[in-house]
Amino acid sequence: MKKPFFIVNPIAGGGRCAELFSEVKRLLSERGVKFSFAETERPRQSVELAAAAYDAGERLIIAVGGDGTTNEVASALYQKNDVTMGVFPFGTGNDFAKALRLPTKPDEAVELLLSDSVRKVDVCLANDTPFINVAGFGFDVDVLLNTEKYKKRYKGMLPYLLGIFKAMASIRNIPAKVTADGETYETPLMLADFGNGTHIGGGMAVTPEADPTDGKFDVCLVKPVSLATFLTLLPKFIKGEHIKYKKYVKYFRASEIAVECEGMPLNIDGEVADSTPVRFRMLHAALNIIAPKPSPKEA
Repeated sequence: MKKPFFIVNPIAGGGRCAELFSEVKRLLSERGVKFSFAETERPRQSVELAAAAYDAGERLIIAVGGDGTTNEVASALYQKNDVTMGVFPFGTGNDFAKALRLPTKPDEAVELLLSDSVRKVDVCLANDTPFINVAGFGFDVDVLLNTEKYKKRYKGMLPYLLGIFKAMASIRNIPAKVTADGETYETPLMLADFGNGTHIGGGMAVTPEADPTDGKFDVCLVKPVSLATFLTLLPKFIKGEHIKYKKYVKYFRASEIAVECEGMPLNIDGEVADSTPVRFRMLHAALNIIAPKPSPKEA
């Protein structure tokens, strides 16, 4: 196995990431595994650290933190065939980890790393911005914006839950035109998500059937509904059961998508960035990631 280089966001998970990585260091040292690491001190620094590590010859680079750290490291490494990325999901939501069944406990994460089990996963582009999990606009962006306000006062999942309730008080209907693989859907939407992964927001299975290795986006378009109907649908997102409600939800797969609507901010892997209009493209098998082998059902 190549010597791992860890990029650690110590404040991820409300500071819990630093504690979990201390356990990782102990476990690796007990096994005689040589490793090195760097800690981030500011937003977006993981991109710089990953690029610098690659230029310095590191070929096994591990993102240690939440979905933001994972996105940043992947953004620096995708389409480099001679490097392998790992993910130790020690953040709050750890949404991308769910699609690949990545372990969130230090001992299990170390075991997976030492197994050297590698899968090729897809990387997506929103215009020119890379992402590996889910991007979208509408209700989930409003949740993110409100969540950031509550994070100044609370920790853990509470800011996100409060963000949901705040966003529900001002649900918007957004006129949009979505063209997917040549087929056009022109309709008002309250939510639109384009998934390479399955989950957002720490456990909402918005694109539950997505496979980050199949070269396709799973698209979830939710039409305008009353607040009462939305309250009925919202719990269904936890288990991905919302896609059964075809009267309100359109769910399909596509490899290239164009969205036309007036300047709506985008959720890109849990961060608010860029805005519509947007073109989504898929880069198939563009990143090597340490992950469990697929089960026979998944293969």
